[in-house]
Amino acid sequence: MRRARMHGSEKHRHPEPRRRRRISNFVHRISRSFVALRRLRMTYDHPRMRRFFLWYLPLFAALAGAAVFAWGFVAYLRGDTGTPIDLASPAPRAATPAAPSNILTPIMIGDSLARGAGDESGLGIPGRLDQELRARKIRARRTTNLGINGARTPDLLRELDRPNVQQLIANSNVVIVSIGGNDLWGGADWRTATPPNPDATMDNVLDQIDAAIKKIRARNPRARIFFVALYNPFVQSPFGNQLSMFVNRWNARLLTRFAADPNFTLVETSDLFAHHDRLALDRFHPNGEGYELIARRIAEAF
Repeated sequence: MRRARMHGSEKHRHPEPRRRRRISNFVHRISRSFVALRRLRMTYDHPRMRRFFLWYLPLFAALAGAAVFAWGFVAYLRGDTGTPIDLASPAPRAATPAAPSNILTPIMIGDSLARGAGDESGLGIPGRLDQELRARKIRARRTTNLGINGARTPDLLRELDRPNVQQLIANSNVVIVSIGGNDLWGGADWRTATPPNPDATMDNVLDQIDAAIKKIRARNPRARIFFVALYNPFVQSPFGNQLSMFVNRWNARLLTRFAADPNFTLVETSDLFAHHDRLALDRFHPNGEGYELIARRIAEAF
């Protein structure tokens, strides 16, 4: 017991020299640091070193900055400003197989109606179709929306030539298209005038749509295509009745043109807006209720 205490007391005595050595080493390091700082100051006080720090070093930094700025400006003039997003996507090496038939993989392409313009919720046809499919307990992935506000048939044809769009179509089994409204309604105020030469206009737009459907079929021969038919947003205009007749003729010609395709479905919409005000504030696009009813008709096909 005593020995244990004696050894314990010795252990408490031994650290004293160690502490002194540590303090001495610490003081020595501080003194060396002061010496180094003094030498650095003496070096800086030398005329040549002072000239280097005050003149040459800032000049070198300024020249380097100017070189970087010049390189960036030249790159801007050449248009070398980085990789564009979604404009020059690399072509896919090989088309992957379409989604399983028991899981819907919808994609929507076309104009502002495809985009969902006018829907106060921002869902449009794609978002509301997702809701309708979930309500029916139909297995489906989220609808991909590639709609572009103001798009006409030539714009859609260019979109269908993009490799990433082609890949998305190849991987889908449901393609929803809304196009042609801006081609037919654009260029004139149809609230106060009848369509000039409507048959020629319809023939031209139909040919463009036919070319678009062929591009889709080239990437995906078995996908179900739902084409959103035209409705008359100008029912209350002085020429509302004539425009409704024009719309009916257009939809009938669409149905006739693609009657041979068993996987082509024309989604009728004219009756949804004929006797009910389901237009948005712009008095052209559907409102939320209008989009919901269109999406419901597509979902009912499943």
